Parts: sequence; C-alpha cells; structure tokens
Amino acid sequence: LIANKLTISYFPVPGVIFCLQIFASVAFIVAARSVGLLSADRLTGSNVKVFIPYICSFVLSLYSNGRALANSNVETVIVFRSCSPLLVSVLDWLCLGRELPSPRSGLALAGVAAGAIGYVLVDSEFAVRGVRAYFWVSLNLAGIVFEMTYGKRLISRVSFDAPVWGAVLYTNALSLVPMFCMAAAAGEVGRVDPAGAPPMGLACLALSCVIGIGISWSGWNCRAKISATAYTLLGVVCKFFSILLNVAIWDKHATRAGL
Repeated sequence: LIANKLTISYFPVPGVIFCLQIFASVAFIVAARSVGLLSADRLTGSNVKVFIPYICSFVLSLYSNGRALANSNVETVIVFRSCSPLLVSVLDWLCLGRELPSPRSGLALAGVAAGAIGYVLVDSEFAVRGVRAYFWVSLNLAGIVFEMTYGKRLISRVSFDAPVWGAVLYTNALSLVPMFCMAAAAGEVGRVDPAGAPPMGLACLALSCVIGIGISWSGWNCRAKISATAYTLLGVVCKFFSILLNVAIWDKHATRAGL
C-alpha cells in the first residue's frame, strides 16, 4: 500500500501503474515456468469462465484502490478496508456455510466499524466534500468484500496442478486487458511521459512490481488455508504496520485525531 502510494505520488496514473505491475507478474511467472523454476497451470476455457467474476471484482477493487490513494491519504483507505471483515463474515456464513463470528468476535468487528465512523467524523475531507470524498474508497470496499468471498469459493472449485501459482497467473493474465481499458478510458495513457520520469519514481515503481508478485503469491497461498473472514482480517491487521510506516516517512497522513 505504501509502495503504491509513493509510486502514484510520482506518477498520478494508477491504472497504468497497475498494468505494469500485472504485466511484471505475468512475465515473471512465464519466464520462471519456462526454465523450470516453478509450475503454473496454463489457461483453459473452463477455468477462465469460473475466474471471470473474480477478475471483474479484482480489477474494480485494484483500480478504485489506486484512485483512492491518488485522492486520499493511506489512513482513509485503511479505515474503510477495516470494515471489510465484518461484511465478509456475513457473506462467509451466507455463501460458504461458515459459522457466524462469536459474540465476542462480532463485538470486536463492530468496534472496528465504530472506529471507522469516528474517523469519518474528524476527517477534514468529509467536512469539506461530504460523502463524495469517499466514492473511490467505498467502491474499493465493495470490490474487496466480493473478491474475498468469491476468491475463497473459487480456490475450492477450480482444479489446478499448481494451485497457488496457477491462480496467480490466471488473476494477472486475465486482468491485464480490463485494467488497460480502464486506464485508457480515464485518459491515463495519454498522460504518461517516460522521458520525464524521475529516477526515484522509477525505483518506487520497480519496488511495487516486486512487492506485487510477492503479495499475489502469498495472498493465494494464504487464502487456500484459512477462511475468507480470517484472510480479510489478516490483511487489515497488516495495514496497521502500513499506518506506522506512512506516518514515519512523510506528512501525507491523517490528522492526530484521525490516527
């Protein structure tokens, strides 16, 4: 999240950035597979059909995350995402047959949601722009909730010889064209200026591509082992470290009351 925020601060074209990250992931998997370093399933029509709903939510959540980072601070994105475990736990119960959280766990998740409401009440963006300030983060939240729930169902329905790298390849290969279309529709492609790219910006972009590969692998690996709710909650817990890092490296963060 911090790497993406840094990269977008240098290149305010999130869709193009995500296209490069996705392409880097696909290129890495194909190259490593060709020399025998890893195994990843090839694309088949039957598996592609099952992946389509997930790809739609993945592209939506990823692009809206980039637009949210471009227009808001990191804490705003994290606060809204922190509400996702509560919503995913309900879908986990409705769609995947999992148990609802215990009263103690439910109270903890509700406390997180209450904290999000408190953040909104002290956020200067909300005071100036109202609910319009949260369009992209709300869209991101909706995409993540569906992505987390359907992703868990997906990993148990698709037959892969290499489940983790196969899922990573499918996700990135199938999302590249839709993401490019979204970037082109937003007019981002015409705003790219490779000649004027600062070295530090390119370094941040390269770092974000490497991190993206690692997150893709670890995400699908973890998703196969735990419930959708637990996986979503784990992602939120990791964001606390993002908040600390964000506060440490620059001043583009929430107010003291928001923190």
